[in-house]
Amino acid sequence: MDCLTVDDVVSLRAASEPVRVGIATYTSSDSFKSQHCNKKPHSKSMIHQLSIEASNFGGSALKKTAKRHFKSRLIPLGIGRPIDEFYPWESFTLEESFTLPQSSHAGATRVELNSSVNTIAKRDGLFNLSSGLNYCHSVGQQPLLRFITEHVEIIHNPPYRDWSVCLTCGSTSAFEIVLRMFCNRGAAVFTEEYTYPGFISSTLLLGLHTVGIRMDDDGLITEELARTLRTWDDSKGSRPRFLYTIPSGQNPTGATQSPERKKAIYQIAEEYDLIIIEDDPYYFLRTKHSHQTVPNPDAIDSYISNLPPTFLSLDRSGRVVRLDSTSKILAPGLRAGWVTSSNEIIEKFISYQEVGPLSTSGPTQLMLWNLLDAKWGHRGFFTWLEHLSRQYRSRLDIVLESCDKYLPKDVCQWSRPHNGMFLWIHIAVEKHPELRSQGESVCDKSGVDFKTGEVEARVWSRACENGVQVTMGSLFEATKSCASRVSFRLTYAAADEIELDEGVKRFANAVRKEFGLEQFGTGLS
Repeated sequence: MDCLTVDDVVSLRAASEPVRVGIATYTSSDSFKSQHCNKKPHSKSMIHQLSIEASNFGGSALKKTAKRHFKSRLIPLGIGRPIDEFYPWESFTLEESFTLPQSSHAGATRVELNSSVNTIAKRDGLFNLSSGLNYCHSVGQQPLLRFITEHVEIIHNPPYRDWSVCLTCGSTSAFEIVLRMFCNRGAAVFTEEYTYPGFISSTLLLGLHTVGIRMDDDGLITEELARTLRTWDDSKGSRPRFLYTIPSGQNPTGATQSPERKKAIYQIAEEYDLIIIEDDPYYFLRTKHSHQTVPNPDAIDSYISNLPPTFLSLDRSGRVVRLDSTSKILAPGLRAGWVTSSNEIIEKFISYQEVGPLSTSGPTQLMLWNLLDAKWGHRGFFTWLEHLSRQYRSRLDIVLESCDKYLPKDVCQWSRPHNGMFLWIHIAVEKHPELRSQGESVCDKSGVDFKTGEVEARVWSRACENGVQVTMGSLFEATKSCASRVSFRLTYAAADEIELDEGVKRFANAVRKEFGLEQFGTGLS
């Protein structure tokens, strides 16, 4: 096979090693990849990029003993893992809220399509409470890791053979580990000029600082990244060796990098030997216009084929560390995701996870395996993702229509995001009557514009007074600068759908009042 497809999974599993579920059973993605991976070249070593801390750290000696395999069962007198008779639960009963439409494809791996309720027993079944509620090897439980490994190969098909997956406790935990692996204290890290505040906070905690690269509607501007690398002033410290990017539905701007933009960024990474963190939680939330308005299980192949290439799918060297998350596509409280990179990088990641969060929560892994593999299968999972995209697309349409109705277009600018859950509203603060009369603005020593900062704060405060919550754009700045525009991030994911129009109206009235413009009447019936 040239690449793994959804319908190849049944035959792949039949030819693979059987899943072994036990207490903290060691496993790896190598057990679940297709033979096609063996035809590819090896990745390059990135060991020279490791931080001093990571270079000197080998993980838990105790955890490494779990990698040994024995032909017969050992009586477990050596490790402090309580037997399942001490668990106060006999079973879990799970009921899903999304019923899959019937499909004409015979290759789906889901079961019991006619039932939405499933019970996970203490000891019976492939993956049960006995193993799920005990300690787990940091890479993840075998049945779930198998599904995620297949998913990664179906979607990304990394161009080198020695790649692996490790389950995580969500992307925040994962990128904190990766930062420690590759960055020494005092180092600089490249990001988009606006980026996720959680990442900025993690860099500060680790004694790092971010260098924001200018963006346009397609995300990070390639020429700006190349220019910054080419003209880097060594008096500011060593040139950054690390790029953190959110390429799809970027948080907060909603920008999505085109395939051409990703290829150009990757070429720069190759030239300057950069490590790329591809944090991509919004990749599957496609909000571009679509003619399909109802679920169609037989159109899932089209959905998959129209997904754009990722940095992982372009990565020939093994310099990309891709982070996926269940937070935006299933539920944030699961605190789960997965990281994909070369075996060398994943082994080091596992070493850190062994002495930190240890592993993804056992009940979470049980829930994910039961839903994704036992109930839905790969085709069902993609059916859900396509359904979710349609829901977000519908909500975005409402918000965009409301923006057209209520926001003053000579003051506010926005564009339709192609992915994700955020709409980025630019406000031309230079058109504010107070600033027009007082002339040029003045920045303080930190680069914060007093006047634009005041306007941003007042609009935010007025919005809260109006009964709507939005997020100030300055909270996302990677590098503080004097800006002539104020920005706000709106999300169409959190409010009830019937509240979206009213929420935009209330925000628009906050802007209009600040700029001395006529306001609209408000009120939800």
